Amino acid sequence: MPYMTDLEWMRNLDEFSEEEKKVLLALSHDKYKWRSRDNILQLTRMRPKRLDRTLSYLLIDGLVRPAFGNTSRKIVFGLKERVD
Repeated sequence: MPYMTDLEWMRNLDEFSEEEKKVLLALSHDKYKWRSRDNILQLTRMRPKRLDRTLSYLLIDGLVRPAFGNTSRKIVFGLKERVD
């Protein structure tokens, strides 16, 4: 899977837990700016409660932004540096 490698968060890898890195990497795919929770679960292989907690931390830290998907109207997540 091709990922963007010039993202700001990647310059500070030591600042993130392994779980945060998994989520951030899942949101760094060069083709998809937005990912559903289910898709992130599948890509990271995390337990749902762990993913929810990790997403909460990343939202609070301002690295991830939620939005409503165009077709599904479900909440999707994107790296703030890519979607703003």
